Amino acid sequence: MIRLRRAAAIAFCAHLVGGLSMAFVLRHGLETTPQLEDRLTFLMNHRTLWTFGWLTWTIAALAILYFYIVFAATHQLKSHFAVFLTVVALGPDLSAQAIEIRVLPNAMPELFLTLHRIAVMLSGFVANGLYSLTALMLVWAARHAYPAWVSIIGVAVGVSGIALSVAALLNSAAGMFWTNVILVPSLLLWLAAVAVDRSRVTKGSE
Repeated sequence: MIRLRRAAAIAFCAHLVGGLSMAFVLRHGLETTPQLEDRLTFLMNHRTLWTFGWLTWTIAALAILYFYIVFAATHQLKSHFAVFLTVVALGPDLSAQAIEIRVLPNAMPELFLTLHRIAVMLSGFVANGLYSLTALMLVWAARHAYPAWVSIIGVAVGVSGIALSVAALLNSAAGMFWTNVILVPSLLLWLAAVAVDRSRVTKGSE
């Protein structure tokens, strides 16, 4: 249980920093800034901040994988496929972040939107969808080990994550913004609940 609380705390801190980076740094180079010229100017003048912002999400991706592995092991869940989905998700997610960090700041304006769209599909659609499916599968498998409210928050993480993937597929800037507004706080609440809740049992769920 100590290991699970530690893993949840690590993932919580990583996603808190990532969420703050998204809110205060990355948004200046994303669809939340509608003018392409403003986005390019930000990347040109604040490349270090841009790189740092994406690296926080690289750490968050690794932290959530570690949390899922420990979560499944602690509850003795037969959900190896669920964790495998997150392992698979790391490939497109880290590839997208590499594009954002290394390629976009040097891209010509006519290629910028195309390359960013590829990154969104890799991370926002494919990787995020797999992370969300993993969350739903693990939450359901361990539903008897937690109070109902903890599981409800976990389901909210999975559902809002899938909604974000749909928004990314549809290339909806407003959809991606609002689903993130729901997803990140829900994920933080779920991780915090797992980290502090002491009522769960150690045996696996059916």
